[in-house]
Amino acid sequence: MPDLSLAPQALQRLAERLADGGSPLQVHSFDSPSNQQLRAQAPRGTVQVLADRGQWFVELAPPGASEFFDTAVWGACLTRTEVSVDPMPLDAQAAWLEEFLSGGVQGDYTLDCLLEARRRRAYGRMGLTP
Repeated sequence: MPDLSLAPQALQRLAERLADGGSPLQVHSFDSPSNQQLRAQAPRGTVQVLADRGQWFVELAPPGASEFFDTAVWGACLTRTEVSVDPMPLDAQAAWLEEFLSGGVQGDYTLDCLLEARRRRAYGRMGLTP
């Protein structure tokens, strides 16, 4: 059972929703409650929750893929819009992911779109043009 005692409430709620849906978070790697990697296999992809020195992140890999992408990248591909370079609050990321996993967010994506949007976002965050 993963240790979510130090996780923000939004991630604790996401973990509960995943477990309720039959896709509980599992420990992928663990050093301490503030340094761990958790994953859940859900029908619409693999959820990854990361704690890195007390900072928390959530990402999603497409079904069958090993590449993880944050919700801004997913949102850009699903809506065919430009990816934002601004970080999305963790609460909003967790809420978006809950909605996506429940089927509330629709749209088509390709792995190429996700990879390209992530690349554009990385360049944009550094003030560079891809």
